[in-house]
Formats: sequence, C-alpha cells, structure tokens
Amino acid sequence: MTVKDYNLLVFQERENFHGKKERLVLIDCKKCPKYTGAFLKTKRCVSCFLNSLYKIKRKKFDSFSLKTDIIYSLRKEKNDFFLEYFKKIKNIKNYYKPIDLELNQECIKNGMKCDIFSEFYSVIRPSKINYNNPIELYNIVQMRYNLVKKNEINNVRCFHCKKEMLEEYNAFLVMINEFNIIKDYRNFCKKNNVFHTYLEYYKALFNNSIKTDPTPKLTEEKETPAIKKEKPKLINSYKIGDYNIFKILMYDMGRDYEKLYEVNLLYETEEERGFFRGITKDVREFLIEAFKLDSILTFEELIDKYLYEGITYLADKYKLTKSEQERISLLATFEAINLSKLFPFLIDDKIEEIFLDSSESYIYINHQTYGRCRTDLKFKVDEIERLKTFIRLYSGERLDYANPSIKFTMRNKYFFCRFTIDIAPIHASSFSFDIRKLNKNILNIQDLLQNNTLNPLIASFLYFNILRRNNITVTGETDTGKTTLINALDLLLPKEFRKIYIENAIESLNQEDFGKHQLKYKVDSLEDDIDPKYSKSNQIKKLLHRSPDTIYLGEILEKEEAEALFHCLSAGLRGFQTIHADNIESLVNRFRYHFKIDPSCFNDLDLIILMKKDFDSSARKIIQIAEITSADTIGSLFIYDPFTEKWDSVKGDNLYECKSVQKHTKHEKLDEETFWRFLNIYKRVFEVFTKYDKIPNKVIVDFFHDFSSISKYGLDALEKFWCDWKRDCNIET
Repeated sequence: MTVKDYNLLVFQERENFHGKKERLVLIDCKKCPKYTGAFLKTKRCVSCFLNSLYKIKRKKFDSFSLKTDIIYSLRKEKNDFFLEYFKKIKNIKNYYKPIDLELNQECIKNGMKCDIFSEFYSVIRPSKINYNNPIELYNIVQMRYNLVKKNEINNVRCFHCKKEMLEEYNAFLVMINEFNIIKDYRNFCKKNNVFHTYLEYYKALFNNSIKTDPTPKLTEEKETPAIKKEKPKLINSYKIGDYNIFKILMYDMGRDYEKLYEVNLLYETEEERGFFRGITKDVREFLIEAFKLDSILTFEELIDKYLYEGITYLADKYKLTKSEQERISLLATFEAINLSKLFPFLIDDKIEEIFLDSSESYIYINHQTYGRCRTDLKFKVDEIERLKTFIRLYSGERLDYANPSIKFTMRNKYFFCRFTIDIAPIHASSFSFDIRKLNKNILNIQDLLQNNTLNPLIASFLYFNILRRNNITVTGETDTGKTTLINALDLLLPKEFRKIYIENAIESLNQEDFGKHQLKYKVDSLEDDIDPKYSKSNQIKKLLHRSPDTIYLGEILEKEEAEALFHCLSAGLRGFQTIHADNIESLVNRFRYHFKIDPSCFNDLDLIILMKKDFDSSARKIIQIAEITSADTIGSLFIYDPFTEKWDSVKGDNLYECKSVQKHTKHEKLDEETFWRFLNIYKRVFEVFTKYDKIPNKVIVDFFHDFSSISKYGLDALEKFWCDWKRDCNIET
C-alpha cells in the first residue's frame, strides 16, 4: 500500500517569523480507509510512512508529520537521516540484490539441496524486502549473517561457500552501518535492551519529537509532588479566550482529591508552536521597543492600544489570517505587560479563585466543576517583581514594608477580579496572592437544579417567596455557594422591580442586558480609615429614602451592618444578604451575642437558607431552609438527608401553615388551595428546567418576566401561558 492510493499526502506552505517560506508535509492517516486510530502499530503503516517519505525525497520541505487523532511530527535531524539513506538507496539495492541471487548457485544448478542457506526463506524472501525501510533491511542482513555464521560445516566445498557469503554480508553491514539512521537505531536498541523492533524505533522517532498531547504546555516543566505520585488521567478539556487561544486539560490524580489543571496553547504540531511562538516574540519586542508610554493608561486602554498596534504590525510583515493576527497580538500584548502566566487563569470563567501561598509555591485554584485543583505553574523572582509593579500601578497604592497588603478590584472586558496581595513583613515568605474571580459563569436556576443544589419543590417555594418580597438570608461557610444562589434567585425577580445593591465587592450580576433596574453601591466596611458617612452600615440605612422594591446587601460582616440590616427589615425593606456561619443555630447566636441584636427582631428575617459543600466533591447544596418562629425557636421547613440524597419537607402538606406564607394571607386572597395551585405550576416549570438541556440565560430571564406578569391575572391565565409556552417550544411533559 502506498500513500498515493488514498491521496493522503498534504502539502502546506507558509511564511515563518523571519519572512522565509516554510513547506510542511503531512500524511493524513485519518483519510485512510484502513485507519484504526493506532499510531504506527502495524508494518503496513510503517511501510506507508516510509514509502511516502521516499516519494518526496527530492522535494524540499521543512517538516514531516503524521496526522492521526493527534499530529506527530518528525524532528528535522531524524528526517535528514532518512534522506541521507534514500540518496544512496539505488547503490544499496545494486550491492545487496546480487548477494541473495548468488546463494549457492552451483548447488542449485546441479539439483542439490543446500543445508546452509535453506533457512533464509524462513526469514523473508529477497523479493519481499522493502528497501525503503532501512531498519528492516539491516535486521534481515544481520539475521542472515548470524544464521550463516552459526551453521557448522563439515565439507570443504560448503566451507568455502560459507566463508564467501560471510565476507559479502559483513562488507554490506560495514557499509550500511555508516548511515546515521542505522547508528541511531543501534543506540536505541542498546539503550532500551531490545532488538529487531523497528516498529518501536519508528514510534520513538515521533514520540521524542512531540508529546502525546500535541498542545504545548504554558506552565513550568517541574512537577508538583502530587503529579509524581500517580500517572494523571485526562478527564476533560475545554477551550477558553475570545479567539480560542488556550486549551484547558483537566487530569485525575488517582488517589488525590485534587485534580490537575493544565493550560496549553492551541497548536497542532511542534512546528506550529515554534512558528507562532517566534512571531509572538517578535511582536512582543516590537511593542516594548516601539511604545514608551509617557502617561498612565487604564488597563483596558493599554491592552487595546497594544492589540491594535500588534495586529497592524503583523498585517504589514506576515501573511496570516485575521484570526491568527488577533490571537498572536493578544498573546504578545499580555507578554509585554507581564501577565502572560496569569492571563489564562483570569479569563477562564470556570475558575472561582486563584491562590499562591508563597514565592516558592505552585498556583492552585478553586474550579467551578472540579473543586480544588493543583497546577504545575510557579513564578520566578523577576516575574514576581514585575507583578508587584503591575499591582502598584493599577491599584494606585503603595506595596512596601510600610504598607505590605493591598486589596483592589480590576474590571475590564477580559476579566473581573478582586486581587489581595501580601508581602513581607506581614507575609512570612515575602509574597502571596488571592485572586477572587467576580465574573464567574452565571449559574441560573436551571444549573442549580441540574447540579442538585436544590430540587423543583424547593425552587418553587423560594420563587413563591421572592415574588412576594420575603427576605432571604443565605448562610454557610466560605465557598459553599451562597452568592451563587442569591444571584440565581435575583435573576428570577420581575423585570419591573427596582433593585438596589450595597456590596463590599461587586459580586452581583450585571443584568442590564436583561432589561432589569439595578442601582449599585460599592463600599468597603473593613477599611479603618473610611469616613463613617460612607460606611456600608450608613449606606444601608439610606436605603429607606431610595424606594427599592428589593435590596441586595451582599455579605454582612460587622455589628454595625447587622444593626443596619435589622433596621431596614423592621421598616419593611426586603431582599437578599449572606453571612458566614456553620449552621443556623450558630447564625442566631452570632446575631444575638456577637452583634447584640435583640431576639425580638429575628422574626423579620423570614427565610434562612443553610448551604454546605460536599465533603467528597465540589458540589454545593442547600442543607436546610428554616424560619424563626419565636425568639428562641428555629422552625425547619426543608432538611437535606445525605443517606437518601433527597430533601425532606418537614412541614409536608402543611407548608401552607409556615410563617412566611401565612403573613401574606392577611392582605392577599391566598387560601390553601390557591397556594398549592401556584406551587404546583411553579414545580412543573422547574421540573422541565431540570430535565431539558441547557437553556440560555436570556431565554430563562425572559420567560420569568412574562411568567411573573401573567401571575397577576390569576391561576387560569398562568396555566394557559405555561401550556402555550411548552407547545411553542415543543416541550412534552
């Protein structure tokens, strides 16, 4: 079989970063009708590869590759080994063929059987030798030489014939051993203690030139101790970046709970890597040398300027597609501003938080899907110093012995993060950071249902309460999904609601694209030198004069903020807030004993939701929903059972009797039958969202805009709307 039979050869030509043209040759194995997905597993595949290489021996090209599910490239020096051999292949054939043809011709002519050479044909018939395969030819000659040599001879005539053949084979072996391809093969056999295994040798030629995963790593080569313990197993991969610059690989580390997070550039071959990395370096040096900025630009202005100039430079100098220009220019830009190592982490919306504990440590992360993950990336000393300079510049604050900590938020079209930096003397090992991602993937109510954070009945009950503006406090430990839950509920609120937000760090979602009314205030309650009139507690109290329908208070951190919260609740304002606590009992004790809140005020809290993260996974769940029934009593409404992995409704059919529902019966025609009709319609909606594939945020938000509006016209109108919507969307339940 030859490549010509299936038209597998592909020739590509491009200009490298020195302006010279490069010619690449590729065998597209996937087009072969006999392709099995294996890499050089059979002699047929090796023959195909070698015959193809022989056919183009007189053509000029810079690299040769095989394309299977992964592209494997042959290093140039190994390619030259074959070309050296192919140039002399005619002489090799002319030298060797007569040796096989002269085997004991005199005996054969006289009709005699030759005992010396009869074993040759059990090795391979001379007519079947593939001279394009230098290793196969070398192995056959070596075996035949050994067969002749070990054969014991008793008569003079046979002894003379044996001596002659040994001399000819030895002379041929001396000649062929001078080729670099044979020398390299012999070294391979000696090093690996193998022989007559040209399949393994040819695989090694490729495997040594490009790693199994063809996308080159951006991270450091040194491995963490966790990587050395177990051989990592690839469990997922995905692309990130506006131009799909990066490919993220997720590995399971065997016995380790943590996964390995690896960043790669999306290049198919080692040649592509060298080609594009060279151009990227050229653009980076151009940007650094060409632009000596005499004024401080905003981060986004700096990126836009570098990106534009980089694309212009590439368009003038290189023949690249528009997409390649944008990708290369963006990479060069972040290298020029010393953010290239962090950039992939900053733009991956699946990452929730990025940590570096010391200058000697490796970065590790909290991943939305896989929880705590390690990386094999660390910073060098000069990279840390450049990062410090970047932080000083864009925070506008000192970072030195007198001011060893900085906390600042950076928002641009690429990422939205809160940076916390510590250095000596407050840090024992000179440098650390914690980067909290504030533009994580928006998890809507459908995502939470499918993640088993809650079930359709709980979602229905919470939706019933937020439509009627009941207050919801979400508590739990760090990283249990408190903010994620209230953001998902906030998206469900009616479009006409005026929502006012007061947050330490803006973690609420921007809902302008959904047509929502949002007024946001950013405060910092942890700063000692903040003017009291601009404190979070003071801003909360001012809400009474800003006419909100709902309020979003973020995290309640201090006593003054708790006092302001209960002040607003007693005045009739309702909304969402989070607060740290291990359980609801601890939360009540914190309000009572730490914040000195009078227990009589607890009745205004309405619903309290406790969140927990699974011990053996990264999943977050609602563990308990409760309300304060009296100053000293916590009344549970829903409790999660870890054994059945389901939620028990403590009230069951008496959910209508809970305080958060009963308070509305005083001013709304809400009998028990009406309550359950509402809840059952809501439940059917959330059951559909649980069952079906991902629905875009815009579709869900628009649906609930209409759904809440139709609710005002009564249950019959709501039932009709739901049936019509299912029909229009071809949904069957």
